[in-house]
Amino acid sequence: MIKKMAFVYLVHEEKLYLLGDGIVHSVQRRPQLGLQYLSAVLEKKGVKTDIFDQSVIPFDFDWLSGKLKEFDMVGFYCSDPQENKVKDYSRKIKERLGIPVLVGGPNTLTNSTFLEDGCDIVVHGEGEKTIQDIVDYYNGARSIDTIKGISYKKDGRVVKSAPQELIQNIDTIPFPDRSKVDINAYHDYFLFGMRKPYITMIASRGCAYKCFFCTSHKSWGNKYRRRSVDNVIAEIDEVIGKYGVKYIAFQDDIFGMTNDWIEEFCEKLIKRPYRVRWMAIFHPFSIRTDTERVFRLMKRAGCDILSFGLQAAHAEVLRGINRDPGEPEALKRLLKIANRIGFVTAVSYIFGLPGDTEDTIKKTISYSLNCGSTLANYFMLSILRGSELEGRYRDKRICELSDERIESLAEHASKAFYMRPGAILNIACFVLKNPRWLIEVGGNIPAILRRLSFGKSSRKKENVF
Repeated sequence: MIKKMAFVYLVHEEKLYLLGDGIVHSVQRRPQLGLQYLSAVLEKKGVKTDIFDQSVIPFDFDWLSGKLKEFDMVGFYCSDPQENKVKDYSRKIKERLGIPVLVGGPNTLTNSTFLEDGCDIVVHGEGEKTIQDIVDYYNGARSIDTIKGISYKKDGRVVKSAPQELIQNIDTIPFPDRSKVDINAYHDYFLFGMRKPYITMIASRGCAYKCFFCTSHKSWGNKYRRRSVDNVIAEIDEVIGKYGVKYIAFQDDIFGMTNDWIEEFCEKLIKRPYRVRWMAIFHPFSIRTDTERVFRLMKRAGCDILSFGLQAAHAEVLRGINRDPGEPEALKRLLKIANRIGFVTAVSYIFGLPGDTEDTIKKTISYSLNCGSTLANYFMLSILRGSELEGRYRDKRICELSDERIESLAEHASKAFYMRPGAILNIACFVLKNPRWLIEVGGNIPAILRRLSFGKSSRKKENVF
């Protein structure tokens, strides 16, 4: 019987995915939102849960295995850079404890190889319905061949079931269970307006776009599902009431998507008696009409940072990753309005995309230095498992530049951006608006400065800001 389940997040060790200089968790430690959702679902079902986050508690295997003696099953979150470590822990847990081991996360979208390393079931895609079905299977309420969205072994061969249907009304999913972690242990010091307690939140699942290098649209079945405004506001009410949350980082691929949703959200948040700050991620084509009015409303509602993923400024490179060549100019317009209103604006770029050359990357660097953003982040391309990029370039060279040259260009871009007097002054002005940030960041300021001006580039594609 499964009466108690543990969820585990292991920090990745491959340095190519770190922010640089080993500062990733001291400067940016985000809550594991997916595990908190799964915990909430099982608690509602009557299964006790706990979350062990290695970014907060620097445990080793012996410590974890001791804790897991109290549990009937364990589930690991896994992204690409964590794969080897998750496999190692899974194998050892199976040998030492013999309890069922599950693995899920972005790395398992098309990957069942964990079944060779102690894992009993691999979960593919959205997990809230699947995890309940798995518990029912172990509790004798259903057979394993009726569970969708998983891989498992039968008679020595791998069986992959049909995909799990997406939850159409995501308002029905319980709010993430944040009681299983120390909420004050999380922070993101790249958010200059951040105040603790800080949390992450999502108002939607999926993305309307299909970037060539990304897996988000595949993970969510090429569908964009949005929570109702009232449901999101209710979650904000809960986290402020229970934990006194002061900053929310929305992690949607694209926040809000339409003006009417964003306006309703902001208007209802403004009417609340508290003032919580928040940030959101947008596409260059977001809020194409009534932009200034909507941005001003967002500012009144507490939004202080707008983050954008442009990736490249060269038309042919953008076409090669299923992006629109008109995005750079559209983004300049948004940045101009946002800066006038007083937002911190951040733009992310990826170097080493299909078709990239010295000239295309230099054009992107030039754009980044002149587009007007407060912050810029430069990544080296990483091939994500399950992406279209992986399928087409698995055994091919993606662009003519070496990894060393791409990394050198990324470091040059970061130095060129952050050593400008105007960039330094802008950052200083925003930091001084939130003196508490200086107190909370403490001894991490040198690490942040190294990251912004001199840090090694990262190979992951996701936004830092």
